[in-house]
Amino acid sequence: MISLVAVSIFALIIIVVLWFTFDLLQRKKKLLPEFINGKPTIMYFWVDNHRCRKMNSAVEKIKNEYSGSLKVLTFNAVKDYKTSETYLVFNVPMIILFDREGNQVIRVTEPDELPKLEKKIKEII
Repeated sequence: MISLVAVSIFALIIIVVLWFTFDLLQRKKKLLPEFINGKPTIMYFWVDNHRCRKMNSAVEKIKNEYSGSLKVLTFNAVKDYKTSETYLVFNVPMIILFDREGNQVIRVTEPDELPKLEKKIKEII
């Protein structure tokens, strides 16, 4: 026979999992209104490590290549943890591309995904 404590713990686990799932589904994948400016936007989340330093050069290249037609925002994932949490950044470095209306287009976490990012940038500019 299952004890009352075991049933209570199981019910609590189910409630926590359902709440977490509901919370994730409710978060919008759109760019926050304060960042929308009518241009496609890249949000780059980083910390001070080797992988992020490698990705930083690619972000700078994109920023220089598309200056004027693309907005690039950079966030330290630790210092700007609220912004990182809002966009569900679980892995750094993370580049998120948003279109003109603030809709999320693509997420990139690896340098070998950068050609896909540049292709999407060219499509939406």
